[in-house]
Amino acid sequence: MKTIFITYNPKSKQEQTLAMRLHTIGAVNDFTMFLPDRTENENEISESSKSRIARCDYFIIFSTNQLSTVVKQEIELAFKYLNDKSKILVIYDKQNGKNLTGDIVEHFTPFYFDQSENKQDLLLQKIIGTIKEKEVKRTNSNALAAILGIGLGLLILGSLSENKK
Repeated sequence: MKTIFITYNPKSKQEQTLAMRLHTIGAVNDFTMFLPDRTENENEISESSKSRIARCDYFIIFSTNQLSTVVKQEIELAFKYLNDKSKILVIYDKQNGKNLTGDIVEHFTPFYFDQSENKQDLLLQKIIGTIKEKEVKRTNSNALAAILGIGLGLLILGSLSENKK
């Protein structure tokens, strides 16, 4: 099965919770899942995170906030090892918009999540299309797509509960 590094911005509880839940779901479904090793004030990638990124097949972040310096470094490092932007997935919250510019945008595939349009199925199809273009084994890409679909669902649930507060 595939190895997935799922990251989050250090000061985003929503992103951290989502990453931890996906880590658990992926792990119980035979994926090798990695999370970053960091503290909230960290501005540099830890050595253990570097090692995990070097061993991953996919790098994923559900970005609901401005991307931190450490996440930008992680994306650059993932591209160095993977050398394939279709394996580095940045899923932006459309309400907050794209939060990266410059050369780094050439190192990942962006997707835009918009809870108000409620078209997560279309977004998931775009993601699946990107994954399948590069995947030889259909079962692995379907399993990865399922994890991403769960991530989108968890993101929606998190957004709905925040809107009720």
